[in-house]
Amino acid sequence: MDPKKILLVAGVFPPGIGGMQNYYYNLAVHTKHEMTVLASEYADSEAFDRKQKFKIVRGAFLRNEKADLRSWGRLFRSVRKMLKQDEPDVTVYGYVLIGFIGLLLRYISGRPYVVSTHGMDLLMFRRFPGLNQIVKLILRKADGIMANSEFTKKLLGDYGVDPRKIGIVYPGVESHFNRQPKDQELVRRYGLEGKYVILSVGRLVTRKGQDRVIAAMPEILEQIPNAVYLIVGDGPDRKRLEQLAKDNGVEGAVIFAGSVSGSDRLNAFYNLGDQFIMACRQLTKGDAEGFGIVYLEAASAGIPVIAGRSGGATEAVLDGVTGLLADPESPADIAAQIIRFQTDPALRARLTEAGYKRAKTEFQHGNVAETFDVYISRLCSRTAPSRKRAEEPAIGKLRP
Repeated sequence: MDPKKILLVAGVFPPGIGGMQNYYYNLAVHTKHEMTVLASEYADSEAFDRKQKFKIVRGAFLRNEKADLRSWGRLFRSVRKMLKQDEPDVTVYGYVLIGFIGLLLRYISGRPYVVSTHGMDLLMFRRFPGLNQIVKLILRKADGIMANSEFTKKLLGDYGVDPRKIGIVYPGVESHFNRQPKDQELVRRYGLEGKYVILSVGRLVTRKGQDRVIAAMPEILEQIPNAVYLIVGDGPDRKRLEQLAKDNGVEGAVIFAGSVSGSDRLNAFYNLGDQFIMACRQLTKGDAEGFGIVYLEAASAGIPVIAGRSGGATEAVLDGVTGLLADPESPADIAAQIIRFQTDPALRARLTEAGYKRAKTEFQHGNVAETFDVYISRLCSRTAPSRKRAEEPAIGKLRP
C-alpha cells in the first residue's frame, strides 16, 4: 500500500473522554498512512501530545467540545495553513458541520475532503431546515463519507449521498478489555457479595435507556431476588434516574457508581457484571445510538450482552448470535431478556463465547484501521486526477 498523507480535523479528540474521541485516536495510532491531527486544546493536552507518535496541532477551536462559531475563522485559517504547509492527499473532517470548511476549500483549491459521520450527528439537524440543507450540501459534495455503521450509511442515503462514496469504518475495541477475576475491593465497596449484577456503562442521558431498566427491576427482582443494577457513568439524567428508582421501590437494588476513567479501571467494572445491558432507543428529537462500542467492550470482558433494538446497536449485537435484543420501550421485554439469560445457562454460554470471539477479531483496532486504510487509498486514487485538474488553473496564474 502506498502511504497517503492525511489531515484529520477532529471535532473531538483525547485527552477529551468519549467514544468519538477514542474512535479518532485509535485510527491515528493504528493507521499505516501518515496522519496529522488538528484538534482543540485542553488544559492537559500538551502532556498527552508528547506521548504520541503522530503529529498533533492544537488550537482554541471548540469550547467544552461544542461548536463555537467565534472560533470557526481560526479553524478555517489553521486548516488552510496546514494544507499549504503539509500538502496532505486528503482531509478528513471529524464532525459534519466542520465539513463546511472542506466544502469551501474544495471550491477554492480543489482539495478532496472526507466527512466522518456517526448517526446522531445526521439526525439532530433534521429539525432545522436551513441547517439541514447545508449538511446535505456538505455531504453530497464530499469526495468520501465515512460511516460508523450500516445504520448511519442508511441515514446518508436519506440525504441523497452516492453510496459509492461511503465507506463503513466501525469503531474498534481496546485489546485490554478482557476477562479477569472480579476486583474484590470493588465487590466490597458496592456490596456485591452474593449478588447477580446487571451492568450498564454509558452517559446518563435518555437514549441510553437506563430508565427503562430501572422500570424493569421490580419484575426482575421477582424472578432474581438477589439482582442489583449497577450503573457506571454520569450525566444530566442522574437525578431523574435516582428518583425513578425510589418511585419504583427499587432504590436498594440500583447502584450509581459514577464516572470511571481509564480503560483498565473500566475493564474491572465490566468484569463485575453477570450480564450487560444498554437498552438504547431512538428519540423523536433525532437522538439515536449510531453503533455502541460498549457492547463490544462488555463482550470482550466475557459477559453476555443485551442491546435495545434501535439504531446501530443491532449491528454491534447480533440477536441470538452474539447477544440478545430487547424492545427498548418495553420494561417487560427488557426484564424478560435479562431473566432469559439468567435462567438459560446454555444460551448464555453460547452467545457469550460468540460475542467474545467477534469482539476479539473483527473489532480489534488493527483490523478497523486496515479497513480505514484501504478506503483512504481507494479514495485518493480516484480523486488525484481531478484534484490535479482543479489546481492547474491556479498554478498557471502564478506563472510570469
